[in-house]
Amino acid sequence: MNEPFLLSNLIDLQEIDNKLFKLIESKSSSENVNKLKDLEIEFKDLTSNISGQINSLEKYFSIKENNEKSLKEIKLKIEDIEIKLSSDNLDPTDTLNFSNQKESLKIQTNKLREEIENIESENFDEIDILEKDKENLEEVKKQLVVVAKLVKSEWDIIDQQIPILENEKSKFISTFPDELKAFYDNLKNKGVEIIAAYKIGNQCGCCGVELTTSEIDKILSTEFQQCTYCDGVLV
Repeated sequence: MNEPFLLSNLIDLQEIDNKLFKLIESKSSSENVNKLKDLEIEFKDLTSNISGQINSLEKYFSIKENNEKSLKEIKLKIEDIEIKLSSDNLDPTDTLNFSNQKESLKIQTNKLREEIENIESENFDEIDILEKDKENLEEVKKQLVVVAKLVKSEWDIIDQQIPILENEKSKFISTFPDELKAFYDNLKNKGVEIIAAYKIGNQCGCCGVELTTSEIDKILSTEFQQCTYCDGVLV
């Protein structure tokens, strides 16, 4: 086995793995992905706030809804009375009765409107916050759509690149002896951060520890030239 060549190939293999890791990691930590996560949290918070605000304003909404429904019904009654009053066949008594009914309905209308105005005034601050949160929610929805499209576009590109690198890695590692494949996989599973690196003077290229001459001689005499401090391979 030509150890120097094979050990240096560990650096190239590690580089391919690093590229794959960065691509995969970018799917969950790119700028747009992080922005999308923040927007999703903001959307959830606003939705929760709005739901709580609507519950606390239940009485307001109930009164307003009922009054607005009554106002519509009264409006139709008034329109019906006005049609009857426009008839030339009404006698004075009917005219008076319809006029009184119309006036009574107008008084009811004013009372209902006044009640709506009063309850809106009483809950002004809460209603204002609710409306602002609703506006913010609509803006967040728009941003979510835009950023989600950007993230999908990024992921499409990444998903095209990953198979290319995986194929490159597969072809490259197929030239390795089984012993070296198992060695590399074992170091990865153990969580060794830098599996292989060139020695820099007397310094380990993997962990940066300054090695003595005797330590270097001992490391270089082993089969895979592993640093005694980090298990990384010195090439």
